[in-house]
Order: sequence, then structure tokens, then C-alpha cells
Amino acid sequence: MEKIETVDFQHSACLMKRFKELNLPISDYTFANIYLFRKISNYEFLQVDCGLFIRGCNKQGRSYVMPLNDLRACDMKIFNELLDKHGFFYPIPEGWLNFFPENRFSVASDDGESDYIYRTEKMASFAGKTFTRHRNHLNQFFSLYEPQGIPICAKNFSDGLEILKQWQNESRTTREQTDFAHCEEALVNFSALALWGTIYYIGDEPAAFIIGEPLNTDTFVLHFAKASTRYHGIYEFMFNDTAKKLAADYTYLNLEEDMGNKNLRQTKMSYGPEMILKKYRVSRRI
Repeated sequence: MEKIETVDFQHSACLMKRFKELNLPISDYTFANIYLFRKISNYEFLQVDCGLFIRGCNKQGRSYVMPLNDLRACDMKIFNELLDKHGFFYPIPEGWLNFFPENRFSVASDDGESDYIYRTEKMASFAGKTFTRHRNHLNQFFSLYEPQGIPICAKNFSDGLEILKQWQNESRTTREQTDFAHCEEALVNFSALALWGTIYYIGDEPAAFIIGEPLNTDTFVLHFAKASTRYHGIYEFMFNDTAKKLAADYTYLNLEEDMGNKNLRQTKMSYGPEMILKKYRVSRRI
């Protein structure tokens, strides 16, 4: 028996509790990501006899289900019923694959969906050959600007909206082609989504912001980083400054996926990821 509801703030407490219990480093497993992308992914809250799932739809229009509970509570009959009706399980961490015998299930992954994981201490120091270019950009930035960072709150989130609009204008694309709407909603519902972030000012002008949240006990995920192109080196500064703020509490930073974008992949690889975290799709063998 299935019970289906559209994902909304009424599910926030339940989902936040579940994600905390799962303690996974995968960026998808946060209420903020589920809520902010609920429309584009058609997310629904799905309750079956053995537990809770999120039903969604990927960029290719294929349906899938996202487990929110210990898979040992489900027997193979329920697995098969879910997969027959909803397509495949996703995103499944590597540690869960032993729940799916190879003779019954097919496992696949897409590099464009993998998360980029970095050592927080390395991003905080920018030491070594990997960071030579970024270190040079950071030094150039400091030679020109004296930034001031202020935590995002109800009093200044409108400054974040102004930065976002400027970033969108400079992108020379439509809002439908970027994550503008999702980022805008993150700023407007910043507190309700339990997000963390900083707005950076240069002089009296809002120049950039970064938004993220804890993923698990040792990993922090960065959802959005937006800035004006007029400030050369400001992205290096934001990542470096954020890592310094988080280094005492989190071993890793998750900068999410590259979505198959070659330029984004090149940028994320340039920071020397500690690992590329695969997310698996699990379907029934036919």
C-alpha cells in the first residue's frame, strides 16, 4: 500500500531527521536539495509498508525512488514492486550495493552525477602545486580588495538577491537555463531550510555569497556560490575563506556534481578533489 504526498515544508522535520540518521556524504540527501528542486524533479514523498522513499524524475524523464531508511527493513518482493512501478533506485551509495544481488539487479552510474569531495584543510591552505593558479588569483584579489564577510540572515538576504540578479545578467543566458530560481528560493527561505552562508561585501557593495549546509558528521556541502565577474579571484577567495571557517568542524567539502558540463568539470577538477563520489542507479535485471 502506497501513500504519496507532494514534498513541502510539512515534511521538513521528518526528512531532516531521516537524512541525519542516514549520515551520508551524498549531496542529494538534504531537505534543502529536495525542496529546492522539487518542481524540476517532480519530487513526492512516498510511504510504503517497509518505510519512506522520495519519488522523483531525472533529466531524461525517467522515474526513480530514493530510499530514506534501512534497506534491510524491505524484502525482495517490495523492492521488485517499487522498481516495477517507479523505475530504479537512485542515488545509491556504494556501501548499499550489497543489498542488491548481482543476479537480480543491474547497477550503473553516470560521471556527470558524481559528487566532488575535497579536503577542507587543503582548500583552507591552498598549499602545493595543485593550487598554484588559484593561489595567484587569490593574491591578486587581496592586492585589489578588502572583502568583509557577514552571515546571511533576514536583514541582508536581499543583498544576496541583488548579487544573484547581477550574476544572472552577466551569464548572458535565460533564468530557465541556470539555477537562478533554486538559488533565489534558497535565499528567501534561508532560515526555514536550515542553511548556512556568507555574503561578502567590497566597500559598501554586496559582491558575492556562498550557501551550504552540513551533510553528515564530517562533510559539509556547498550548494551555491555566486559573484560578479568584475572581481577577479573572488571565487577562489570564497572557497578558501569558507574552508577556513569550516576546517575545525568538517574534514570534507562536497561541491556537488558537474552535470556533464565540461567547463564546470574542468573548474572542479582544478581544485584537486580528494575523491569523485559515485552515485549508483539500481534496477531490476530483465
